[in-house]
Amino acid sequence: MEEHVILSERLEDQLKAVEWAKAEQEKLLKEKGERISEELMKIMTPFILKQQKE
Repeated sequence: MEEHVILSERLEDQLKAVEWAKAEQEKLLKEKGERISEELMKIMTPFILKQQKE
């Protein structure tokens, strides 16, 4: 069950809150993607270099 919190009765304030939440979600997803990419590079780079030497 989802909980909804009304921060303000004003529609403009609610719209600003939604836009802020969307921007935060995009930021978090981007940061997570960058962390995953960095970890994959750390793991795969030695493997790729090893394969090239063989």
